[in-house]
Amino acid sequence: MDYEIEEGCMKFKAPVSVNVLSPLSLRGSTEFLDAVQIFTDLLPRLTPERWGWWEPLDRDFDAKYLDKLVPEKGVCETVYWQRKKQPKAEGAFSVRWSSKSPKVYDTHSNISFTAELGQVEQEAIVGYLKKASVHSAADFALVDTLSESYRDFAIESGSAPYGERFMVVTHLLRHWLPDVFWGTVFGPPYVRLLGKERLLSAPAYIVEELAPEMVYVQLSECIADVVEDNAGLRTLRELFKEHFESNAFFRLGQGYDRLQRGPVGDVFTVPTFELSAE
Repeated sequence: MDYEIEEGCMKFKAPVSVNVLSPLSLRGSTEFLDAVQIFTDLLPRLTPERWGWWEPLDRDFDAKYLDKLVPEKGVCETVYWQRKKQPKAEGAFSVRWSSKSPKVYDTHSNISFTAELGQVEQEAIVGYLKKASVHSAADFALVDTLSESYRDFAIESGSAPYGERFMVVTHLLRHWLPDVFWGTVFGPPYVRLLGKERLLSAPAYIVEELAPEMVYVQLSECIADVVEDNAGLRTLRELFKEHFESNAFFRLGQGYDRLQRGPVGDVFTVPTFELSAE
């Protein structure tokens, strides 16, 4: 399922996390390798060093031979990777997890990685987020930095369940939208839920239509604002959410135990995800 490897993860000071959740399964070799190719093309400074389908990550990563990431049977599996040289980073190209029954537990594929604020180039990260989202027809995507003052809220809302980095997954989004992030891509389910015109008129530093049903929102000019002006970012987050009549966004005190499923759709308004066939 989503992010099965936690042991051995690197620690990051002011971690910058990217999640791209797509309805594509990424199990086919063509779409999987396309996703990896976009990553290596747009973020060459974050090229992985080691990778594996499970721990230990004992295989050398070579961007010239990406086909090595495809198992012999040809059906792709989640690839985890690390980069310990500067700029250090780690992440996963996670294929969609499918439950046999009921299908309501199926997940998005999830391209995710974490680097360190000060070691990443904002323009490159944002450019990648937009490109990867459009290419994979993402339902939701984000880039943000987990600051110390935001940690408790991120843990309670489920966006950073371990308090170390953002890890937004399908099982969370089926209950509520944890927040608007510093950079957020709202794909078709959220454009329909929140309203396209409402999104395009929302108060934010950047509001950009990426595709007919995809909108990119950036709360401030610099991602470093998350750490350097946390109070200001908190205000921007609230102003953005108050712009919508929908109760899609998580509110403190209204959460519930998601492991027991809870009243899905009764507390928070949630979209229906149309995940592609295998």
